Amino acid sequence: MTHTTLASYHDLSLKELKALWVKVFNKSPPPFVRKDFLSKNLNYHQNTPKSQQLCRKTSRKLHKLYQEFQNNPNYRPDGSKSRLKPGTRLVREWQGEVHTVTIIKNGFEYQEKPYKSLSAIARLITGAQWSGPAFFGLTKETK
Repeated sequence: MTHTTLASYHDLSLKELKALWVKVFNKSPPPFVRKDFLSKNLNYHQNTPKSQQLCRKTSRKLHKLYQEFQNNPNYRPDGSKSRLKPGTRLVREWQGEVHTVTIIKNGFEYQEKPYKSLSAIARLITGAQWSGPAFFGLTKETK
């Protein structure tokens, strides 16, 4: 394949990019795709050495995740779901004040209000951007 610059892809029409996509990938591009998406992906595919591209297994897995998120924006892969059981309490002292969060069925409860993420609660407590699991000591420290 010849190396092409992103600018030269950008100069192609949407119809030309779709035709090139079919030629490169042996399948039609996703429906309702934007020109920018096609040009950037074609550029990546044609200008990134094969040794640096994702393997097919990883590409398929990412594509499957993409489809899941398209179908359900609230989808969370199994590995990202909390392993904490509803009723579990997380306690953290911050600047002399004790904060308690209770795990509920679809998220967390803090000060009698439901939240979808621990990070939102950590941000509320500290006023700064925090990883909620790190703030509440649920992640392993790395050195």
